[in-house]
Amino acid sequence: MRRFHPWAFALGGVLLSLWHGGRPSVWFDELATASAIDRSPGELWHLLTNIDAVHGLYYWCVRAFSLVFGMDETALRAFSALGVGAATAACYVLARRLGGDVFALVAGIIALILPRITWAGVEARSYSWVIASAALVLIAAHRASSSDGAPGAASSGAAGTRWAWFGYGAALLLATVLFLYSATLALAVLAVLATDPRTRTRAVLRPAAIASVGAIAAASPVAILAATQRDQVSWLRWPGWRIFQNVLVDQWFDHSYAFAAAAWPVIAVAAVLWWRRGVAGPSRTAGAAPSDLRPALRYGLAGALVPLAAILLVSPVVPSYVGRYVSFTVPGVVLVLAAAVTTVARALPRPRAAGAVVLVALTAAAIPGYLWQHSPLSKPGGSDFSYAARYIRDNARPGDCVFFQVQPSWAWPSLRIAYDGLPGMFDGLRDMGDDGNRRTEGALWDKEKGVNQWASWAADNCTAAWVLTDADRPEADFRQENGNLWWTFRPFQFMGTDMQVSLDDGGLAVVHQEQFHILQVVHLVQPEASSGPVPPPLPRHTHHSYW
Repeated sequence: MRRFHPWAFALGGVLLSLWHGGRPSVWFDELATASAIDRSPGELWHLLTNIDAVHGLYYWCVRAFSLVFGMDETALRAFSALGVGAATAACYVLARRLGGDVFALVAGIIALILPRITWAGVEARSYSWVIASAALVLIAAHRASSSDGAPGAASSGAAGTRWAWFGYGAALLLATVLFLYSATLALAVLAVLATDPRTRTRAVLRPAAIASVGAIAAASPVAILAATQRDQVSWLRWPGWRIFQNVLVDQWFDHSYAFAAAAWPVIAVAAVLWWRRGVAGPSRTAGAAPSDLRPALRYGLAGALVPLAAILLVSPVVPSYVGRYVSFTVPGVVLVLAAAVTTVARALPRPRAAGAVVLVALTAAAIPGYLWQHSPLSKPGGSDFSYAARYIRDNARPGDCVFFQVQPSWAWPSLRIAYDGLPGMFDGLRDMGDDGNRRTEGALWDKEKGVNQWASWAADNCTAAWVLTDADRPEADFRQENGNLWWTFRPFQFMGTDMQVSLDDGGLAVVHQEQFHILQVVHLVQPEASSGPVPPPLPRHTHHSYW
């Protein structure tokens, strides 16, 4: 039964992630994933020497996955779903090492419902695998420190100890290459070992320090290359007073106020009990041994707070903090919340029933956020690239032309990123081409040709066209959802813009505008010859339904 549990939690994590996993529209970061891997190995290597070296290992892995399963958003997120399965199972194994089977069961359930983990399963980026690798680092650190350096630990011999610390170093190297911030887990591990009298010895601290330094040194080529690409995150900003919301709600609970409102009181009550009674208390539940929660709490607090503190200390000087960037601290949060649930349950007359009630309450609080994560407009800004692109694919005829707005107010690149990041979506349509090929230039995005070139090309090539452009909006909208940066959605009306005028000069008239959330699709055709004084009808507007 013990061996079955990790696989059960892994399967549960994968299935929860796959449910409607393709329903949310992709957004910028996910488009970047598809754009990066939709190229040859040589072209991908060229890209990583210019930008996104920090994501290199993930890109290579997901590219291999995509060769079998495709590159649509469902397939790319399926790779993340597998990462959630690995992360959930790893959190269970870590908790079992630190607190026994019952504690591991509590931790596994929390890992299944924690909003940051469920979010990672529908995000076509590396975060789910980052969480899994972070848990692996903590598992390897505990195994190595328990091998024979700590008094009372089962000795595995000098060779076994060296291999154990080598395994820790390898896990830290993997986590660091996968996500550079994970290097700060070395500080968490050293803090754990230094605060435990059993491991506060030269025999443990020395190999831990050597393995940590060796792993970070081995990852230094990626770090150095990433440092030369620092401009790609120049948009990061220190959030100011918003940091409290970021830390208490966003970074671990993915904007789920309901889950935060349920989790923090449990932690607060447990903290009071720890202060009054101590962390190690007698268990009223048979089979709950070991009742000493200190190892789990020590690893949890260090794994969650030490890396976070390091990043927050640096961020006011060199902006580095975004909530999702500290996803690698999630295994620590799982341990702390599991310890809190266990402590509160043990303080009540019927511990098992009380623990079940607390877990049910946390699960109920997680459901609204989980449903939102799997809804069409759940990505930052209410992105709707997938739905707008599918509308064109489903309604355009082979040979129709397609154009992309050069630069909307809320994004620096052209909306051609939909063409780059949704491979195959615009197949069969005629496109005037790019003004700089991303594959040969080692860039993430192609460049769109200027609107001043649209008219002549449309006159020569198009009898019908589709334009992906900013949505019509009467007034400005401001949103702060990503990177602590305000997104500005300026007022916009397609009719009368240089795009509409240029295409009108090319002989195309607007016949329909399909309004999405932040985007719209405009359909234009060559008008029939006029047969009388009756003016043509005004373009018809409809608002797209996502359900």
